Amino acid sequence: MRNSRLSSVLLLVAALCITCSGHAQTKAAVPDLSGNWLGSPPTFSISDPSGNKTGTPQDDTPYRPQTLAKLKSERPESGPNKTFDTDDPRIVYCDPIGIPRIYVVPNLFKFVQTPNYVYMLFEYNTLGRQIPLNGQHPKDPDPTWWGDSVGHYEGDTLVIDTVGFNDKTWLDHVGRPHSDELHLIERFRRIDHDNLQLDLTIDDPKAYTKTWYGRKIFKLSQRDFVEHSCSMSENEHFRKNIIAPTLSKPK
Repeated sequence: MRNSRLSSVLLLVAALCITCSGHAQTKAAVPDLSGNWLGSPPTFSISDPSGNKTGTPQDDTPYRPQTLAKLKSERPESGPNKTFDTDDPRIVYCDPIGIPRIYVVPNLFKFVQTPNYVYMLFEYNTLGRQIPLNGQHPKDPDPTWWGDSVGHYEGDTLVIDTVGFNDKTWLDHVGRPHSDELHLIERFRRIDHDNLQLDLTIDDPKAYTKTWYGRKIFKLSQRDFVEHSCSMSENEHFRKNIIAPTLSKPK
């Protein structure tokens, strides 16, 4: 009887250990997104990654008429309407660049993964982003430059769901606008050691006739962050000494 009871206890302990081990493995199964990832301009378009067709009849983005008109009125730094004399708010006024546009600047970003939060650190303008895992959006979020984000893991993918934007940023360097109804889903997956893939779902019924999708591949970089900031005084110096002489007629 004693041996029978001892065997039962041992079997129970073994079962508990297997269960604990299974839970530990489940908790440990978080994709490794570590490293410094390098962004690349100018747009997320899958069919036109260079942005040369933006706003033309060949552009397959599902614009609403007012959205296309706004796009064509902008003076961006990239695309068919690119100009040195840009009206880009992030350049002219040092406005926040927002997401997803921050991923098309040629600067580094990295993830810091913890059990309850994912933090994203950006070299551009020395910025940070805090994303709670398995959280909920507020019922009526205040519109902000960066929106309200929550995240979770799906296998080897980090999924970030963001709502609550204002309408003051561009989606990319070619000037695609969005409204305050933008619902953005980012899916980050490390496709191999040196490459990180971002798949975007852009749902904005006020600005676009249907949901559309974007993609960007980032390369692992061996360099570290350097100081970067947007300075109105430096921008003004650049405008007076570089832009103005270029745009004015020679004497």
